Amino acid sequence: MEIIWEFLFELIVDGALEAFPDKKVPLPLRIIAGIILIGVYGGLIGLCFFLGIHDRNWIVLILGVIILIFTIFGIRSVYKKHKH
Repeated sequence: MEIIWEFLFELIVDGALEAFPDKKVPLPLRIIAGIILIGVYGGLIGLCFFLGIHDRNWIVLILGVIILIFTIFGIRSVYKKHKH
């Protein structure tokens, strides 16, 4: 059962990653893909921050900050590509 959930989750996230920047995909679907990506990465970052602060685990907190930085840079690069 775990393998099925992992496969479905990977399929959804990879599909959203491919659909979000593609201009051939209709705008409402790209918006939904963006919301899915923000939810997944926001949840992961929030979980890392929560566990890092709650358990006083600096490694998990730093991991959350690193994921947040990479996410911000990724969003900026996609935004700059579509802005031009």
